[in-house]
Amino acid sequence: MAMTTYEVWVSGVIPEQDLRDLGAVTLATERASTVLYGDIADQAALFGLLARLRALGLEVIEVRQVPAPEPPPGEPATSTGRHT
Repeated sequence: MAMTTYEVWVSGVIPEQDLRDLGAVTLATERASTVLYGDIADQAALFGLLARLRALGLEVIEVRQVPAPEPPPGEPATSTGRHT
């Protein structure tokens, strides 16, 4: 199944335990915001993630689809264009 990479900006800093509970996402903290990056299977999974963030009391500022990262030189790409 092809995955789509999304960037989700939320206001404030997400507690570490809540980040672990969110699953397969990485983050970057910039000022008083947190940016989550992750591969989302489909629209239902994206809405599920947004509902979990809302349940944590976090304000979602922005959601955008971002280009998939390119595999390093010499490493074969998978069918989704991602490296494994």
